[in-house]
Amino acid sequence: MAGLAPNEDGLAAVEEWGIGTFPNIADRGPIWSRFGVFGQPAAIVVTADGGALGHMGALDKAGFQDLVDRARAA
Repeated sequence: MAGLAPNEDGLAAVEEWGIGTFPNIADRGPIWSRFGVFGQPAAIVVTADGGALGHMGALDKAGFQDLVDRARAA
């Protein structure tokens, strides 16, 4: 989910970062709050049963893959 400063376009970052192969949401706060995100960087993955698994802090490619793998196993 792209959530940046009020005058920034979060979906532009999705294109720049090349992460447009899955759904991305531009959020100004309500969705962050729902998933317990209090700042960036953060990553939240929705599990198959509708739960959520998150990580607060930076992730490299291997860390993000681990988060996705754990969400798939949940």
